[in-house]
Amino acid sequence: MRWWPALQVLALHFVLLMGLERKVALPERVASYPAQLLGLLRPEVFTQVGPQALLTGAYLLGGLGLAWLLVTLLSRWARPLLWFMEGIPPFLLLALGVWAGVTFTVARGLDFPLTPWSPVMLGLYTASLALPVAARVALATGQVRREALGADYTRTARAMGLPEARIQAQARRVALPERAAGLGGDALGLALALVIMEGLLQFPGLGNSVSLALQGALSGAGDTVSSAADPLAQQTLAAALLLWLLLGVLATLFYQGLAARLDPRPRSGEEAH
Repeated sequence: MRWWPALQVLALHFVLLMGLERKVALPERVASYPAQLLGLLRPEVFTQVGPQALLTGAYLLGGLGLAWLLVTLLSRWARPLLWFMEGIPPFLLLALGVWAGVTFTVARGLDFPLTPWSPVMLGLYTASLALPVAARVALATGQVRREALGADYTRTARAMGLPEARIQAQARRVALPERAAGLGGDALGLALALVIMEGLLQFPGLGNSVSLALQGALSGAGDTVSSAADPLAQQTLAAALLLWLLLGVLATLFYQGLAARLDPRPRSGEEAH
């Protein structure tokens, strides 16, 4: 069903938004949902959430792109080390990176560029997101590659004198769909990690907006949760939450499509060609 992913995003968006606005009566929350959803089309709302979406999108897509490149490098590492790396939370890596950077620069009388679009922070964010997921995907793709090298058709190819380099290349090709599928499966998890990471440093991204709303909903504070008396705040929160979900879902769909495209097995209907 073509529209099923969009319906899933809207359903999740509705549930999250209803949960974040607990100070408003439920019937009023439900009745105001269409107006909040259309708020993204308002210029004053888009000017607030548009730059946030660019920043969060740069972190998320940069992290996934770097993870794609790191999988090849990490696949040569020992599995116990990869098991350790995949268990490290991204926000902990970010905090350690910022601490190390601040310590290094302060000791030399320099300023650490703790700003959202600085190359240093872009690198720290993307690396913190990429390392754990790249280790996890490297484990999965390594298993697929080993299974391909031990398969009957590989033994037949070796017996027929096929060069080992070509056999290894084919095994890596067989593992490519698993790499793409693994990154796609972690895209929403990385988007959730950005809520913690942007909220940790209070960077003006979608994750920070969602983080503030979550803190307000859990603590009962009224200044971080939109109220019926402030429709602009309602629509801004709804737009930030929707764009945050869309970034994660679109990244997931992209890598799922890439996995299907890279799969060397013939797709339905191709045998007849």
